[in-house]
Amino acid sequence: MVRCQDYHYPRVREAVERALEPLGGMGAFVKEGQGVLIKPNLLQASPPEKGVTTHPAVVRAVVELVAEAGGRPMIGDSPAIGPLRRVLSRTGMEAVARQTGAELVDFSDVVEVKPPEGPFRRIEVARAALKAEVVISLPKLKTHSMMVMTLGVKNLFGSIPGFRKASWHLKAGTDRVAFAALLLEVCLAVRPALTVMDGVVAMEGEGPNTGDLRPLGAILASRDPLALDRAVMEALGLPPEGLPVLGVARQWGLWPEVQLEGEPLRVEGFRLPKGADLTWGLPSFVKGPLRRWFLPKPRVDQRICRACGLCVEACPPKAMEMRGERVEIDYGRCIRCYCCQEVCPEGAIELR
Repeated sequence: MVRCQDYHYPRVREAVERALEPLGGMGAFVKEGQGVLIKPNLLQASPPEKGVTTHPAVVRAVVELVAEAGGRPMIGDSPAIGPLRRVLSRTGMEAVARQTGAELVDFSDVVEVKPPEGPFRRIEVARAALKAEVVISLPKLKTHSMMVMTLGVKNLFGSIPGFRKASWHLKAGTDRVAFAALLLEVCLAVRPALTVMDGVVAMEGEGPNTGDLRPLGAILASRDPLALDRAVMEALGLPPEGLPVLGVARQWGLWPEVQLEGEPLRVEGFRLPKGADLTWGLPSFVKGPLRRWFLPKPRVDQRICRACGLCVEACPPKAMEMRGERVEIDYGRCIRCYCCQEVCPEGAIELR
C-alpha cells in the first residue's frame, strides 16, 4: 500500500514501482518473452476523470514495467455496454496502447472451464484470459450496488464477455452468496498472478458508475486478490465478511491472511451503496422474503432518462420494457441485481 495523491504520470509510475518492491518487483511475475494480459476495469465508455474505470496512468505504468521485464503486454476487458473500440478510446486505453506498443485484445472468443471450487460445474471465460501466460488484474476501488464493493476478485468478472454476463446473473438468481461464489470461481479459473488496484480516486455511494468520487490517494498491490480485498475493506473501516466474496472464501477455507507493507490507509465515513445487503448472514428461508421488503428498488428518473433502452437490453430477468418514451419496471420479476443502474449512461436509475 503506497500513497499517491494524483494521476500525474511520474508519481503514478513511482507509486506502482514502490508497491511492487516488497513483492519482488515486476520481474518476480514476468519473464522474458511471456505474453501478459493486463485486465483493467473498463465498465463503459467513460472518460478517466469520471472515476468509473481504471485510470490510464495506472495501466500505462504496469504496461511499461511489464515490457521492461521482457514481457509482451496486452490490454483486454469486456465492457458491460458499448462497442469495445469506443470504450478503449474513451477510457484512454487506446492512447496507452499507442504510447507503449501494447496489444489491444477483445474477449469475444470464450472457453468453457471447470472451476477448482464452487457450485457451478462449468463457466465461460474469455480465451485470451486463459491463454495468457501471466494475468495482471487492475481493478478500480469502487462501490457496487449489488456486491457492496467491486475490488480485486470482482474485477475478474470482466473475463466473461459482456453479452454473457446477463445469463450468469440469472443462473446465480437473487442470491448474492451464489453470485459471490461465481465471482470467486472465475477468479480461481483465471488465476491472476498480480493485482494492482487504482485507489488514487475511488468511488463511494451508488457505484459502480453513478457514485461520488472520493480521493483516497493510494496504489495497492498483492499476489492474492482475496488478501487485497480484505485489506481494502479493513482500510475503509468495514467488516471484511461484509464483502460477499470474502464471506464465500471463508466458507471454502480460502480466508486470506494479510501482511501489510507500506503506508497504511485509514478512511472514515466511506459511504456504501443503498443496495448493500442488510440480510447478509441470515438463513436463506428468512433472507428471501426480507430482500423484497428491505432492498432498494431501481427507479427511473424520467427527467434524466433519454429512453436509450440500454437498461432494458441489460436486464437479466427482462423485468424492464420500453413503453413509448418511458421505461417501466415489473418489480415482481426484478431480482435486485442493479444491472440497469450499472449500464445507464445518464445516471437516470436510482435505488430507493
